[in-house]
Order: sequence, then C-alpha cells, then structure tokens
Amino acid sequence: MQAAAFEYVKPKALQEALSLLEEAGEDARLIAGGQTLLATLNMRLSEPSVLIDISDVAELKGISIVGDSLRIGALVTHTEIEDSELVAKHAPLLKAAAPHIAHRAIRNLGTWGGSLAYDYPAAEWPACRLALRATMIIHGPTGERRISEKDFLFSRASQTSW
Repeated sequence: MQAAAFEYVKPKALQEALSLLEEAGEDARLIAGGQTLLATLNMRLSEPSVLIDISDVAELKGISIVGDSLRIGALVTHTEIEDSELVAKHAPLLKAAAPHIAHRAIRNLGTWGGSLAYDYPAAEWPACRLALRATMIIHGPTGERRISEKDFLFSRASQTSW
C-alpha cells in the first residue's frame, strides 16, 4: 500500500513548527525520525493533510544538564542517548536500555520524543521515563509547560485505547 497524498513542510524553528501545527489542526502530523509514523502512513492508518518535518528544529536537539536535571531534547536519537557520556553519568538506566531498542539502523533515526509521544507500553523509553520519574517539557502555542510523569501517564491513558 502507499501513503495518501499530503502536504509536506519543513520548518527551521520551533515557533514556526508550532504555528504550522496550530494552523493545520488535527489533520497534521509531526515527523522527525519517522520510525513509527512512516509505517502508519503506508498502511493508511494515518492520513494527515499535512506532514510537518521537525527534524531541523535546533531547539529540540541536544542532551545537556540544566540545573540538577538531565535534559534530553525530543529530536535526540536513540543512538545519541546510547553513546552519551552525560546520559551514562546521570541516567545510567537509559544507557543500559538503549541497546535493547530494535537494531542500530532504527536507533540511528528513531527519536526520544517520538518514542515518548507514541508511548507504547512495551517500549523501553516509556518504562524508563516512569522509573526515573521524568518531567516532560511540552511546547505549545501558549508556551511551555511541565508535566510530571504521573500526570503525563494519566493524561495519555485517557487519550489512548490499547
């Protein structure tokens, strides 16, 4: 099967991506690594009117220490987490879990943010997020908000049926 037709845009900045997403509404899908989305597009399980490729949005990249917290950007790949000295030092659970995600080719493209957004119960990152009691930083049209692991888990549970 082949994906349905859609418009494709590739913003360079977070605010531009958020504006495009708000303008397109619920018919838009974000893509970065595409390891899950591409399969759903090809099987026509998802038929967006617009695909917003955020892979060039610098604000969503990088691993750093902010205050006393490890911050991992949504566009950080599984391989970057696997190879990061900061992750090894500050969140060794993530370093240990990374090699168990698919195979290296998938880890080279798949993103931290994509995995957390899809939130598959059997996936490594959602389980690690829960174990580490992570705080999710969500960007939207009205700014940034922080959501505790518990609140993120329950908000996702009410939106998802498995």
